[in-house]
Amino acid sequence: MNFIKEANMFEVKKLGRHLGAEISGLDLSKPIDEETFQAFSKAFFENEVVVIKNQNITPQQHIDFTKRFGILEAHVRKESRHGGHDEIFVLSNIEGADGKPIGAIDAGRFWHSDLSYKEHPSMLSALYSVEIPVREDGVVLGDTHYASTTAAYDALPEAMKKRLENLQSVHSYAFYRNKNRQAQKEEALSGGRVIEEKELSEEQLKTVPDVASPIVRTHPVTGRKGLFVNEAHTSHIVGVSEAESKEILEELYQHIVQEEFRFKHTWGVGDLLMWDNCAAQHKATFDYRLPLRRLMYRTTVRGTVPF
Repeated sequence: MNFIKEANMFEVKKLGRHLGAEISGLDLSKPIDEETFQAFSKAFFENEVVVIKNQNITPQQHIDFTKRFGILEAHVRKESRHGGHDEIFVLSNIEGADGKPIGAIDAGRFWHSDLSYKEHPSMLSALYSVEIPVREDGVVLGDTHYASTTAAYDALPEAMKKRLENLQSVHSYAFYRNKNRQAQKEEALSGGRVIEEKELSEEQLKTVPDVASPIVRTHPVTGRKGLFVNEAHTSHIVGVSEAESKEILEELYQHIVQEEFRFKHTWGVGDLLMWDNCAAQHKATFDYRLPLRRLMYRTTVRGTVPF
């Protein structure tokens, strides 16, 4: 592992080949000066995914830290927002007094980058662990997997880079909803664990119309090129046949999530995990169920420019 000291502020330990690092020496419950924040921001964008362990922060401190990167998004799923803090999206399998989950139980079923279906796709997300599922033998469940879309782009053959150069794909929340619904039906038929998502109203869906975006995206901070398609939200490629669209997208999906571009995080209580939605995709692991509880709070920073 590589250890880098950032001007006596904090330590960076690289975890993965292309993405992933642990930041130590920061207490996010206390104010962070601008010099330290700028050094942290640099380390974050260089590593695409970072974890700051053993934090003890309130929802407001979580919000205050992440909004230094930009405007925070309130998720379209209003029922899964934190009471009193709309900027926090709750991910949880815990049930309330009414027997319904207090947060989104299904989030992350497919490989995706958060809010890629927005006109200004999100810059980054920050997920804080309050409760994590742990088996009786001490094994932690519910890992999160990440894949670097910049490393994946760099590794493409030149012919494929040229083929993708001027292509756009459509990112669609409605497409995701249909895909998720189909997955629920298949789980029910196979006798597996059915993870159901609450239906959205027509008014909610109108706030997230389909958006066309370049398949090859230039990062607004680092300037690196990356692949901006994902299996959860990308419905099709503009201007090509349905068959060609499916062929290209399937090839890219398989390419991006190859093991060499990936990093896995095993959670601990108090972890604040941040990822760059312009440079990485992620996918949850649903290998736990009640009475094993999971409770996470997520903030998401809006992108400053479309592409």
